[in-house]
Amino acid sequence: MSYVLVDSLFRRKFNNLSSAITNRLWLNAHTNYECDVLLTFPARIDDYVIIWFLEQLLQLAPDIRISIKYHFTTGVYGFYLTFTYERLLKGAHDIQLEKPIKQEFGGGYKIFIFDELEFYEGVENEDKFFTSQERQSIVRHLLFSIRIIHKHEINGIKFKVDQSLIQRGLEKKLIRQVLPLHNKEILSHLRETWVWPRKCFFTRQPIEDIRQYFGVKIALYFCWISFYTKALCLPALYGIIIWFYTGRNQDCLLNFVAKDLLDNVDEKNEY
Repeated sequence: MSYVLVDSLFRRKFNNLSSAITNRLWLNAHTNYECDVLLTFPARIDDYVIIWFLEQLLQLAPDIRISIKYHFTTGVYGFYLTFTYERLLKGAHDIQLEKPIKQEFGGGYKIFIFDELEFYEGVENEDKFFTSQERQSIVRHLLFSIRIIHKHEINGIKFKVDQSLIQRGLEKKLIRQVLPLHNKEILSHLRETWVWPRKCFFTRQPIEDIRQYFGVKIALYFCWISFYTKALCLPALYGIIIWFYTGRNQDCLLNFVAKDLLDNVDEKNEY
């Protein structure tokens, strides 16, 4: 009965997109944070389902940051998600992410420990300490770690205590998908320095930038492609030289064979 009342209360507001949710929830949700993950809902889903998930995320994960967007043509709502920097650091501790140690403490890499922040290189820089891939991995881990603390039932689907909110939503089709977001600035930089470099087409690939954004496997792939292409240059040059010097002889031989065949045909026609 309570969800029917919520539905009737908020349905009119969602039709007028300017006041989609209560002022308190909208101010907490509609932010301009640099988000890392996109969570989308099925098209034309009931409005109170959106409200319920928003309330649960804000209550169960106070450090979460959410921006809500609506796609008019498809009728799909999306939650653009990230967490505070402190929560990301704790998430890195949870997934045992390896980060570089400052040279004054011996250098090298070590599993990240939240209580030893001062030992890690660049931890003071919130924008640069984690790569885009690392941030997305941490945010995904934190999202799927959000657990239900009270029993709920929404659209006939039961959420039990200690169940993963996101995992349960995905299994029951209340959530459509969870996607990592691209960083437009980094993509633009890679496009200028890698895909279509301005200075010279034959510049070296920014492998380290590729590794930081796409991961080690993708970086190794393009390292191999670069090596393979360079390794083929000498055989290709040799093949061109051979073709240039033997091509004329082949043309002469073909012309001689063709002339001989035509002469034989003419002789047979005379008989």
